[in-house]
Amino acid sequence: MPKVLHVFEPSDGGVAEHVRLQAHGAGELGWQVACVGPESGESVDAIAAAGTELSRLPFGPGLGRPVRDLRLVGPLVRIMRASRADLVHTHSTKAGIAGRLAARVTGLPVVHSPHAWPYTGPIGRPRRVFAIGVERALNPLTTDVICVSEHERRAARHAGFAPERVHLVRNGCPPCGPAEPAAELGALGAGAAGLVVTSLSSFRPFKRVDVFIDAAARILAAAPGARVAVVGTGPLEAELATQARRLGLLGDSRFAFVAFAPPAERYLHASDVLVNSSDSESLSVGLLEALACGVPQVATDVGGSGEAVTRETGALVPPGDPAALAAQVVELLADAPRRAAMAEASRDRHRRLFGVERMVAETVDVYAGVLG
Repeated sequence: MPKVLHVFEPSDGGVAEHVRLQAHGAGELGWQVACVGPESGESVDAIAAAGTELSRLPFGPGLGRPVRDLRLVGPLVRIMRASRADLVHTHSTKAGIAGRLAARVTGLPVVHSPHAWPYTGPIGRPRRVFAIGVERALNPLTTDVICVSEHERRAARHAGFAPERVHLVRNGCPPCGPAEPAAELGALGAGAAGLVVTSLSSFRPFKRVDVFIDAAARILAAAPGARVAVVGTGPLEAELATQARRLGLLGDSRFAFVAFAPPAERYLHASDVLVNSSDSESLSVGLLEALACGVPQVATDVGGSGEAVTRETGALVPPGDPAALAAQVVELLADAPRRAAMAEASRDRHRRLFGVERMVAETVDVYAGVLG
């Protein structure tokens, strides 16, 4: 029975959830699975609770301390040797660097999933050139690459990967579960019957929750009966609260910050529109969860978001434009028949294209090709 070792970070958001789903699904298909992840996090704890072999390492936040991150190569080498894995699957930038270096030492083949290449998105030219150089240096250490969106697959060429080594396996998520709607969202506006607009995202710079908060002030001004929830946690929490206070939102009963506690369905069942205001994405699991739950989406047109959101399921807007974001949300709030049609189209699109079984089966096929 072959064995795969997943090496991943960060501890929150779509990457950790992606690994959790992959680990469970590959186990169902007969693979042995082990994981190496951050020291804490809801999805990390869920991997351990499911009985999957799990090692934890101190993956720190950000990319500004490369020496600290490279110190993880030694522990990773020891874990790889002890795991007796046949193949390593690395996820995201830091785990991808340390994991591929460790795999080179142990002689194991590596499949790498970038979950957004470090040289994409709104970054300066010096950082872009440096990131491309790092990925080109790691190219010979990488057996194959799995990209979660067509946008990400096209970007692989900048790192010099031959097309036959790059595989497109789009993200997936389970069908929408029957979770009880989050009481925090129902309490907005002191029980008012207004429609709820929700951002469901980690509070990290590239997620641009600040753009949604700017849009929220416009939404509530144009649609006084609406309610707005900013669901998530992360390092920018205090900064975002300051921004909301400056805009007069913290004193408004129709607006609230809500700490995220899984499952995501708790918030989606209580939402009428889901907003993603990122300025960089690979293929957002949050958007796929909104499709599964039949919640219309308003998202920035970045990365692979346009591969999930269509005119039938929602709307795309330019990144960094709170006025355009607010205008699309207000337009949807005023059109109940259109929202109902989008809800049905969203559920159908998820069923056809973004199921977990399809994602896991295609991933395991890549593993088999690497080992074959």
